[in-house]
Amino acid sequence: MDLTGKVCVVTGASSGIGRQVAIDLAGDGAIVCAAARREPELAALVAELAGSGHTYKVTDVSDKAQIEALAEHVATTYGRCDVLVNNAGFSKERPLYEPGAVEDLEAVMATNFFGVVHCTAALLPLLLSSAPSHVVNVSSVAGRLAVGGAPAYTASKFAVVGWSEAMHFQLRPKGVFVSTVEPGVIPTEGFPARAIARHPVLRFTLGSTKGVSRAIRSAIAGRKMQRVTPRWYYLLQIPRLLMPAIYKAAQQRVVGPIYKRNKGA
Repeated sequence: MDLTGKVCVVTGASSGIGRQVAIDLAGDGAIVCAAARREPELAALVAELAGSGHTYKVTDVSDKAQIEALAEHVATTYGRCDVLVNNAGFSKERPLYEPGAVEDLEAVMATNFFGVVHCTAALLPLLLSSAPSHVVNVSSVAGRLAVGGAPAYTASKFAVVGWSEAMHFQLRPKGVFVSTVEPGVIPTEGFPARAIARHPVLRFTLGSTKGVSRAIRSAIAGRKMQRVTPRWYYLLQIPRLLMPAIYKAAQQRVVGPIYKRNKGA
């Protein structure tokens, strides 16, 4: 897809991956509608974007009324939607045996999964009328490999992966292509990963927001159903399928503790 003049809606655009995606899409000639909860950051982003016609809409994707307002803004302002990047997400975790754990799960699912569903549904009439069009749902390698230290986040991303793959087959005949982009550990405002960045070995496992943005734009250009970034993270799925004992041991001794140390480190 040539993005010149295409209308692209990006959620979670105030920082991190979403901000980089908005910048790069505008650099590719697209018209960007940036959505997130923080208005000052959105205003600063739109002022920075190359080209013209960009707008923003303050949106909490866990709130259906705000999603409907976003869809109305896009319809009124542009009359079309060529690309939707569902990127908004966060992690909030506590052990299930602690008070509030279920409420944490519900909050994470409301943003990370149902936010994707409701945004896609609200903008689907515009996506259909603009077809061929594209939806990119930013998941995570945690949507393929369970992270013991992050059950709520893992559940939300597994849900995104399964729903997105099913929607790909449902909507593709109508000209709406659905992709998942599944990053590994990416240092962002919500997940700084400073301890990993300082580690002499683990620092080489880190990806970047620019790398995720490239993967998103590659998925759009190639109409790919799945992209993992960095690409070598694909290999992490092999032990789960072929060497489950090693996979379980790594989860208990490495993955879970790393997540706990680095979520806010």
